[in-house]
Amino acid sequence: MRPQALVAVLAVLSAGIGGGVLLDRHVLSASSQPPAGRTILYWWDPMMPDFKSPTPGKSPMGMDMVPVYAGEEPAADPGTVTVTAGMVQMLGVRSVPVESGALAPVLETFGSIAFDESRTAHVHVRAPGWIERLNRRSVGETVARGEVLFEFFSPNLASAAFEYVRELERPGGPGLEGARRKLAALGVDDRQVEEIRSRRTVPDRVKVYAPQSGAIVALDAAEGMYVEPGMTLLSLTDTASVWVTAEVTEGQAAFVRPGLTAQVEVKGLPDRRWSATVEYVYPDLRPETRTLRLRLRLDNPDGVLRPGMFASVHLAASARPAVPTVPADAVIRTGRDDRVVLDLGQGRFRPVPVRTGLTVGDRTEVTEGLRVGDRVVTAAQFLLDSEANLSGGLARLAAAAPEPAPAGPIWTRAVVVAPLADGMVTLRHDPIPAIGWPAMTMGFAVDPAVTARMPEGSTLRVALEKTPEGAYRIVAVEPAGDRP
Repeated sequence: MRPQALVAVLAVLSAGIGGGVLLDRHVLSASSQPPAGRTILYWWDPMMPDFKSPTPGKSPMGMDMVPVYAGEEPAADPGTVTVTAGMVQMLGVRSVPVESGALAPVLETFGSIAFDESRTAHVHVRAPGWIERLNRRSVGETVARGEVLFEFFSPNLASAAFEYVRELERPGGPGLEGARRKLAALGVDDRQVEEIRSRRTVPDRVKVYAPQSGAIVALDAAEGMYVEPGMTLLSLTDTASVWVTAEVTEGQAAFVRPGLTAQVEVKGLPDRRWSATVEYVYPDLRPETRTLRLRLRLDNPDGVLRPGMFASVHLAASARPAVPTVPADAVIRTGRDDRVVLDLGQGRFRPVPVRTGLTVGDRTEVTEGLRVGDRVVTAAQFLLDSEANLSGGLARLAAAAPEPAPAGPIWTRAVVVAPLADGMVTLRHDPIPAIGWPAMTMGFAVDPAVTARMPEGSTLRVALEKTPEGAYRIVAVEPAGDRP
């Protein structure tokens, strides 16, 4: 046997003992007397499918053999498991058909409330001067559109106002329109220009009005402060609408687009629910979290949504119609691939690899490997899959078995690890190229005709001979000496 095949044998046997042997020894009764009306065809050990015996007893591996009854022979396909009707019922095996239907994924994510930046205005001055009266003094205060925020004195504005008054007093006022436009360019509101025109006096201070209603979110002004163009003195935001900034994973990015409908809930307001649409999807992923940001707008006329609140966002992605789906529990995920167990009928089951797509709720899309109408196992599928893997692995190894060993005993050099006891000895032998074995430690049966002493730790040359059952036993022993 080649080294790769032997290693595979050990791996398959180790993995399958728990699932495969347990299932087979429950399916097939170990009683030597068949039930009435049933005929025993032969006895076997499921872990050695090629070894069959007409009588009960132990297999070459030392395991109790079990009977195989007429009509219950193991399936010819090594990847197929055959289970009696009684065992199907006892194991609780259930199967359902593959269905075709639409999947409408709902993406569950979270976000946070933020100010609507499109409704934010910043207040500046267009001429240097000094603030002499400040009407709003703290962040968070609300103001109405047109309300006077502060008054300031500016020599440049006073000079422009004087020119305007002078042009008003001239007959015909040829430079009147130019003087008025100069005031407007320096940021004087039309209301104050009209006040100057009606009174024909230069005002002591220039008034700065709120450009919109909203809350003060930034305030960098104080009475007596010298200000100049380029300084942001106040920032106002209209809270009648707010933004929700949410994130979805990289794998969900393909389902997100502007216009997608969503439902938003806020933990602090459990009795409220807002409907919204995705207004904007950011063009880049955040590298630190590998998430895609998106933005929604919510109406907030009563001001209950406050920036900084956390929100739960439920995004309804577009449905994918007419796709094959199976229960999500039916899919066996190994980390390397996905598979399901097909119910072939009449107690026969076979695992098949599949390629899965979207999972929505308790349904999973299957893009390859199944057809609508196939039946898949949804309960006890892991036990059936383990049994099929064991049977298929042994069959593949049997198909890849090396050529028969040469006639006559095969000699090898070995060290006695455990001395002879109950007809068995444990040796650590050298590689045996004739049968494809690597160097390893294993137990051997010893022919009763061998009388040579085999003390622990001794180095010997032993002759191995294959038994009819396929195992190797020691038929001769001699001192190793200097011979290889």
